[in-house]
Amino acid sequence: MRRCLGSGYDRFLKHFRPPLSIPMKDFLLNLRQRAWCTAGARYNAARRLRIREWVSTCSLALLSAVSILVAFAQRIYSPTPNTVLDNYLSSFAVGVGILLLVVSLLEWGARYGAKAEALHRSAELVTSFQIKVAMSIAAIDAGHSATLDEVDQLRVEYDEIKDKCGENHDPRDDALFRASHRHDRDLWKGGNVAPGWLGAKWTYVKWVLAETWFFALIWLVVAGGLAYSIWLPKA
Repeated sequence: MRRCLGSGYDRFLKHFRPPLSIPMKDFLLNLRQRAWCTAGARYNAARRLRIREWVSTCSLALLSAVSILVAFAQRIYSPTPNTVLDNYLSSFAVGVGILLLVVSLLEWGARYGAKAEALHRSAELVTSFQIKVAMSIAAIDAGHSATLDEVDQLRVEYDEIKDKCGENHDPRDDALFRASHRHDRDLWKGGNVAPGWLGAKWTYVKWVLAETWFFALIWLVVAGGLAYSIWLPKA
């Protein structure tokens, strides 16, 4: 009789869940999803800033080459001084030089490479934290209870990891992450409508243009200025 009671009691202890376990698991699931979204958004932010740095470096190098080529073309196609083409090319070369100086100082002060590195490091830490939360959820599923203090420590740790990074991702980075996971039902629950294939592609295009439109505008002006010089008289 005691043996039967003991076996039943052991089974009861094995399957027993404190009242806080289910709410704590729901909170941990939500915390893991938040960490997942934060890590994904910061990875995207690091990628976006690296794209900006690459486009900036290439554009500044090519602008330097353009300024040299304009001076070289001026000597060949406009050997006579004080002509319309000669004066235009002189002004154009000076304008490109000033533009190159201003943009170089602005891009150097923005520190896109350092920001990208900080955001990537933060994303790695958040990813590790996400794995830690997943282990806690697995422990609850295995029968271990989660206390309020343990869960609160995870919440505090998540906030501390985010605060360690002096930079933050932009809403466009989070939008790209969510669009890339538009088939994840948990990510789009609560009345939010996931974008379709075309909407996801448009989100990506806007994400890329956010860091490239400035240099695209510069190159449009430079190309237009070079094209205009073709129609000027050489004499």
